[in-house]
Amino acid sequence: MVMVGVLTFLLVLVAVALIGLILIQRGKGGGLSGVFGGGGVEQAFGTRAATMAQKATAVLSILFLVICVWLGLIWHKRGPAMEPMPSAPTQQAPASPVPGGN
Repeated sequence: MVMVGVLTFLLVLVAVALIGLILIQRGKGGGLSGVFGGGGVEQAFGTRAATMAQKATAVLSILFLVICVWLGLIWHKRGPAMEPMPSAPTQQAPASPVPGGN
């Protein structure tokens, strides 16, 4: 159970980092990097950083996929015996008599 929490936390961190990296890179059409001032990574750190950002994006993408598969396998192995317990049944109010009926 702790492993699922840790992996889920890592998945969220990787996803946020991946989103940030993708948004600052310049695409073929300029992408969202044009909205934030044009060059994105290339303008700030040069073209060498652009290739580094592309490699980092590839690594984070693979890490994201691996964590997703790992979490899927963990959830699959848990099976129906370890599913969350259903909530306690609520008490229903006694049925009131139907007006006009006997």
